[in-house]
Formats: sequence, structure tokens, C-alpha cells
Amino acid sequence: MLYLLQWVRITFKIGSPLNLLSLQVIEMKEQRYKIRKPEPNFEQAFQLYGKDEKMMEVVARAQARYLPWDEFRFKDWVPENKEEVWGLVKLVRRFSAVRTPIRDENGKFFTFDPRSHVQFLHQVDLELGGSFLGIEDFSEIDRRRFINRNLIEEAIASSQLEGANTSREVAKKMLKEGGAPRTKSEQMIVNNHQTMQWIESEIKSEDISLEVLQELHRRIARNTIDDKFLGVFRSTFDEHGNKLVIKPWDNETVSYITPSREFVEAEIGRFLKFANDQDGGEFIHPLFKAIMIHFWLALLHPFEDGNGRLARILFYWYMLRKHYWAFSYLSISEKLKKSPTQYAMSFIYSEQDDNDMNYFVWYNVNKIKLARKEFERYVRSKIADNRKKITLIKGDSNLNERQMNLLQYLSKGEQRYTTLSEYMNVNFNIGKVTATVDLRRLVECGFLGKTKKGRNVYYDPTNKVFDLFSR
Repeated sequence: MLYLLQWVRITFKIGSPLNLLSLQVIEMKEQRYKIRKPEPNFEQAFQLYGKDEKMMEVVARAQARYLPWDEFRFKDWVPENKEEVWGLVKLVRRFSAVRTPIRDENGKFFTFDPRSHVQFLHQVDLELGGSFLGIEDFSEIDRRRFINRNLIEEAIASSQLEGANTSREVAKKMLKEGGAPRTKSEQMIVNNHQTMQWIESEIKSEDISLEVLQELHRRIARNTIDDKFLGVFRSTFDEHGNKLVIKPWDNETVSYITPSREFVEAEIGRFLKFANDQDGGEFIHPLFKAIMIHFWLALLHPFEDGNGRLARILFYWYMLRKHYWAFSYLSISEKLKKSPTQYAMSFIYSEQDDNDMNYFVWYNVNKIKLARKEFERYVRSKIADNRKKITLIKGDSNLNERQMNLLQYLSKGEQRYTTLSEYMNVNFNIGKVTATVDLRRLVECGFLGKTKKGRNVYYDPTNKVFDLFSR
């Protein structure tokens, strides 16, 4: 109970920066945050395994949410012999544990369960790599618009997770208008946005070499830290001989002590081989592997600052590399930002509870499910809104299907005009007179402007069109 009270007293202000993956220097006399859990009696648990149906149901409920001991012991559906049942939970987890190539500085490998979330993984394969959520009326132009939207949302949320103190509204306006950053927080967001654009447009199909990893760090950290730290592995100690640590809640509670630079240099080659699918290991579903890349980079913490943003960017890089292009639309960091304490604890439980990485995997999968669900809702609402608008405008202005298709095309495409001949070519079954009547009607209704340049006449969409189809 004393431990619980100590945990409750740890205050976390939602509006304050969460420096989960930022390096801070402390005096090593400060106490490190440690989870407390009973040591399971596996011999006793093995004797009980499968013999008590009700007890096994409790174990199944604990597995369904992958509860840690801190939560498990306070559930009203857990019987009084809590430690005994916990031993069964840990036994079941040990049965399903598979060793990963990720290890801590003591040489102990992390484990996870590759057979978990199989139904959702199938859904990911069908809807986030192949057809998009089963939604019709989703064009290539729609894809580009949604990608641009997510790059902005992800850049902002991922930076805010590391302490960027700028409102979403101000940051979105800056990125959309191309404004210059005025503060370190705004610079972090601009850097993140430009780096994600670089990955999406240029290197999503390339391997991540050490040089590319260092360049990614230079891009996300430029003008936010001293130039001498850009793309350079951090030191083990600071100038006072103190180790670098992570403090996710306040300036006192230490959750993680970063490994030595020597360990980082020894492991980074293994990390890159794993990320590039060159380690010769067994198949791991790409979603799990992307989450593991996120975890491993954060565990190594190779750079002075920006490791969190880099870890989350590498998650996207790997999913795009494996052709799960719909992840370009999902801002995972936006969901992580809404539960930062749980995000921090998913790292802590994974490291301190027998190197069981399932805590981190389960947390991220749940946030991905949420991001997918909310984005699907957003897309369907926009499509429904546009259909309503099209129906209304067709009725009010007596426009035909050809004219509505043209307006939609002009509202989304990079080419913001059409000509009579182009309109006829797109609608190959109409003649010059019909095409002329169509365009004249759109001008009369205020949807198109008409400009003559030499012998050519150009029809440009007006603000009325952009207002109508804006997303």
C-alpha cells in the first residue's frame, strides 16, 4: 500500500513537457523509480496450471489487456490469492515468450509474443496495406491530401511529446503557410515535418545505414541543440561524471539510466541489420517489427537529444518500406500524446518486468487501433459531407455529373485550370458544343473564372469550389 501511495503522489501535469526521450543530467544519489512485483513461484504455478477453470479465466482476462502487477492486484475480479494467480499469469507469459535480438547492457534479451493480436494483424494486412479500409471513392488525389494532413499532425504531436511547447493551431498555421520558426519548439516541429517529408518522398524504400541514421538525426535536431551534437553519439557521462538519465514525470524521478556509449556503438550495427531485414532472423510481422525498432532505438538512446522523435520516425519508415502505405495517414504520436504516463510506463514495465517487451507492444497496438478507427471515421464523414454537398449543388445549380466531376478534380489537383479541348478529352463522348455549354454554365454559377491568354481560354476554379470541397 505504501508503494501505491508513493505512485499516486507522483504528479504529472498534462500541459507540461514530457521529456520521456530527452537526456537530463542528475546526481546519481537520486533514487531510480522501480516497479514492485512478487517473485512468481513457477513450480507451484505449473502444478495449478489448467486445474482450476475459474483461475484460468482470471489469467485469460489479465492476458486480454496484458495487465502489469500494479493493475492486476487491484482488480475486483482477481481472487484473494493474488500472488498465486500472478504466478500463473507469468507462467503463461513465459510459455508464449520468444526471444528478440534486443538486449540490455547486462546482456539479457527482451522477449515478446509473436502470436498475439493475430486478428488485428490480419486487418492491418487487408486494410492498411492493400485496399484502404474498404472505402470507395478514395482517389490518388485524396491519398495525397491525407498524407499531407498526417505529416503535419504527426510532426506536431511527436515534437510535443518531447516538450515542444506550442499549440497545435499555431503549429498547423506555421507549417501550412511556410512560416519561419520563431522558437525552439517551433523549430522542432518544422524539423520533424521536413524529415518526415524526406522519408515519405525519397528514402522510404532505402536501407537505413549509419550515415542515413546520422543524417536523420541532424535533420530533426538542427537549430535545437549545439551543432557539435548533431549526428554524433552521446557520451556516457557528462562533464561532472554523472550518467545521463530519463525523467518522464518531473525533475526528480528517474525512470531509465541510458547505457554507455561503448554499448551503443557495439549494438548499433545489430540494430541496423535488424531494421534493414539483414539479420537473418525469423519472420516478424512488419507492424511488430516497426514497434520493436521504435523500442530498440529508444533503449539505446544514441544521441544527445531527439531520440524519441527519431524512434517514432523510424516506425513510419519501416511501415512504408514494407508497403503499408496507409500508415502515412495515421498520426500515432497524436494518440501517444493523450496518454503520456502510460507511454512512459510501457517502457518501464518492459525494461523492469523481466525484459517483457509485450507491455510496449500492447500499448502501441492499442494506440494504432485507435488511430485507425478515428481516421476511418474522419474519412467516411468527409466523403459523406462531400456527397451531400454534391447532391445539394447539383440540385440548386442544375449541374450534371460531368460538371461535378470537373469541379472535384479542380479542387484537388495541382493543375488548377482546364480548357475546352482538355474537358472534351476527359469526357471523350461529348462534342464541342456540349462541352462549351457545360463550361459556360459553370462560369454563370460562379464556380469557374474565364481567362483568355492569346488564342487559349482557361477556366480556373473560384473560391466557391474550394469552399465546397475543402477537407
